[in-house]
Amino acid sequence: MLYELGPLHTIDVLDPLRLCQCRFSRFVRRWYRCPSFTQDPCGFLRFLAERLQSEQYDVLLPPHDEVYLLSRVRETLGRRVAVAIPEFSAVEKLQSKLQFLELLQELQLPHPQTEVLTERRDIDRWHDFPQFVKLEFGTAGQGVQLVHDRRELQAALDQFQRHGWWSAGLPVLLQRPVTGVQGVVRGMFRHGRMVGSHTGTLRLKGVGGAAVARLSVDHAVAKEHLRRLGERLDWHGVIFADYFYDEATGVPQYIEADPRIGDAASAALSGAMLSLQWLDVALDRESVEPSVASPGVRTHAAILILLSRALDGAGRREIWREMRAARHGTGIYENSLDEMTRPRDDWMSVLPYAYVAARLLVRPAAAQRLVRGAVQNYALSAEAAARIREIPQQQLESCFP
Repeated sequence: MLYELGPLHTIDVLDPLRLCQCRFSRFVRRWYRCPSFTQDPCGFLRFLAERLQSEQYDVLLPPHDEVYLLSRVRETLGRRVAVAIPEFSAVEKLQSKLQFLELLQELQLPHPQTEVLTERRDIDRWHDFPQFVKLEFGTAGQGVQLVHDRRELQAALDQFQRHGWWSAGLPVLLQRPVTGVQGVVRGMFRHGRMVGSHTGTLRLKGVGGAAVARLSVDHAVAKEHLRRLGERLDWHGVIFADYFYDEATGVPQYIEADPRIGDAASAALSGAMLSLQWLDVALDRESVEPSVASPGVRTHAAILILLSRALDGAGRREIWREMRAARHGTGIYENSLDEMTRPRDDWMSVLPYAYVAARLLVRPAAAQRLVRGAVQNYALSAEAAARIREIPQQQLESCFP
């Protein structure tokens, strides 16, 4: 988003992390440290309200899971700034893996075989493995584990329970693994009508199972499926869905979706300017030119690859070799564009990479703390989702004077 919007617009950023990536960019005018929307939803809203009252902003674009909170005050927010986010009922249908499954079934869209269990005795008797065990809520890999037997299933549930994400009686989804290339389809919608889209596949998996290297492709069937989904929900704003694509049959199977833009840099680098379209949708104006992506564009996020290597147990020498490969453009980096560290466009973007690389070279185990801090502040856990749902509407509205 930053490199699409920055050259043309003035950008201020709200972020709870002191060392957030976007703070170090020549395209950011000001950075404001705000409360975490997951830990202190009302504090986050009050901080946002103060910013909107103290300065005239044209548009608010929420790139992360804060859309789950903001959708609850959509109308109040829209009276203060232009914003393109869906209604909370639509957002919850995607954020909930259970409701998303029901949507897929209703629209007859392909998905892996999935069973929903609520009784502990049924979970304890389960014998068909391997399965992905999934909780109803959770992003950034929270609440999802691959299990191969009953012992691993029990261990996963125990771990979820220790974190406060699950308790007996809450639904558990058991989803059969599928083969194929993992992909993501993103779409921009204006009141249920798709105005832009992009599809890409995963070249390398990293933190939380997310892609850290991607390839732009043209999966027209996935775009059509997303169009139907957005139309059914009367979606307004951005959406993305993860799927596995069988290249032999040309059929994608959808595993989950999110009401946010996600990592859209690969789309922009291939020509699909979804962030600019999001701006147009929020301002209720037609895009001047259609957004057309070129397939075959390879991208990566070197900073996230370093963190992934360290989380997987890489030592200092391996971290150093990874840095050399990135510098010389070999291996996964060959003919690939960096999505986040782009010194030719923005020299300050080197600073976060240098900081993380130095931390990992001194102590590779520091990756745990770095990732944990990001997940706690940006990802929507089951606990955070419940906290936001349970806040009375009047209390949320009172955050805006």
